[in-house]
Amino acid sequence: MALILALSRRLPEARDNQAKRVWRGMIGDLAERENEIGGKTLLVVGLGDIGGRLARLAKAFEMEVIGLRREITAGGGAADAVHGMSELKKLLPEADFVALTCPLTKETENLIGEEAFRRMKPSAHLVNVARGRVVDEAALVEALAARRVAGAGIDVTAEEPLPPSSPLWAMPHVLITPHTAGETQRYEDNVIEILCDNLSRLWRGDERLRNDVV
Repeated sequence: MALILALSRRLPEARDNQAKRVWRGMIGDLAERENEIGGKTLLVVGLGDIGGRLARLAKAFEMEVIGLRREITAGGGAADAVHGMSELKKLLPEADFVALTCPLTKETENLIGEEAFRRMKPSAHLVNVARGRVVDEAALVEALAARRVAGAGIDVTAEEPLPPSSPLWAMPHVLITPHTAGETQRYEDNVIEILCDNLSRLWRGDERLRNDVV
């Protein structure tokens, strides 16, 4: 959610201006101003624990939330609608923000590539807090350079650390964080809670585990 807010409010630009001691005046062209996220459509690709939490937070900001997940019978939680992963191509043109919160599997590797970027709105933003290889990074660089999408918030990359030679570093409409989306002061507590819950499920003979990636 932090990346979505930062991109919509253009906080990286503000930080850059601060470093240069530049006070930017109000922009006359409405299309060039910072935007609000209320009423915008968020497509959450991977509506598990992380995606579900993102959906709940997004609803607090009055966003329209569409969720994609492998098993739609598991429900949509806070999302306004839930669809199977096969509906991705059809739903991409509706999204103002596409957030990737899915695991990396054979099915999701390079899930977002050239075709996906061509289906997205030119005003849309991509947010990847899943795994770097869920996105075709070369296609991402090309789409950003051609302004086929408005920008990206990237917490994960195909190669980590991101090589100094990557064009992504120098793109002003890209916000890069070093795989720290889940790194908080409570990270270990959260992981232990999931572990204990899964151990309890195994003890009860429950075959369904939390955060289970097949």
